[in-house]
Amino acid sequence: MKNRIAITVTAIAALVITGCSKKVAQNIIDVPSPPINVVNENAGNGSHTAVDVANFYQADWSTFKSGGNAKLGGGGKSMNSSMQMRMHRGKSIYVSMRPIMGIEVAKMVISGDSILLVDKVHKRYVLEKASLLTNGVPVTVENLQDIFMGRAFELGKGSLTQSLKDDFTTEIKDGKVLLKPATQYNGFDYCFSYDSNCNIVSLDVHPTNGGSAATCGVVYDDIEGTVAGKVATSVKVSTVIGGKAFELLMEYKDVKFNEAFTIDTKTPTKYKRIEGKDIMTLFSVGK
Repeated sequence: MKNRIAITVTAIAALVITGCSKKVAQNIIDVPSPPINVVNENAGNGSHTAVDVANFYQADWSTFKSGGNAKLGGGGKSMNSSMQMRMHRGKSIYVSMRPIMGIEVAKMVISGDSILLVDKVHKRYVLEKASLLTNGVPVTVENLQDIFMGRAFELGKGSLTQSLKDDFTTEIKDGKVLLKPATQYNGFDYCFSYDSNCNIVSLDVHPTNGGSAATCGVVYDDIEGTVAGKVATSVKVSTVIGGKAFELLMEYKDVKFNEAFTIDTKTPTKYKRIEGKDIMTLFSVGK
């Protein structure tokens, strides 16, 4: 009999593996969470309250480095693994899956608008548009980095900063603060949800054709203060790939910012290429 371990990486997301401790190690700082600054009461039809977008700005960073754990599920298969993550802001993302003795058996590399998934055991790979991870919604590397860290962004433009403040609207609804880009992607509606301390809770993406089910959703937990601002160290991404539900959960530990390192973005030679819809079979490793 063969023991099959589903091993894969998709961008987005985060889990606390039972029995594994978690920490954000480098220069942990106390990020103050002052009361939300209300700037316009009874906005719109009188049922909502607007909030100052400045509450959600984040500190700058150049590189991100972390260890951690990941869990993937889809198509009736699941997998737990230790991992390593590296990111160059706005340029590239690297996630290495190391389930046994720290040996890399699979990796994901995102650069430009492409995602490369490599199964080193069977010498196979997937090379697709990065939007494979977001059910067709076009994203940039920086957008995906913001998803991984728990930060608001505008599709095609980048992270929420003072220069983009006029592109966002806010309201308080059901005890949460909703932060929404004024210009939405055609066919989808996306919104960031925060608690009363300005800690991110979720990113929700819904079709605009009247449907209510989320097309892609991210749930955040364990918000930590770091030298680069607040980081969600637990991220759970739910999406659809090839018509099938797909879920990635990741947990970061020993997070470090602004250290120098390189990321290999080259496509492997002499490996077999398979389609993105077969992502779960790509990393089925038997022995």
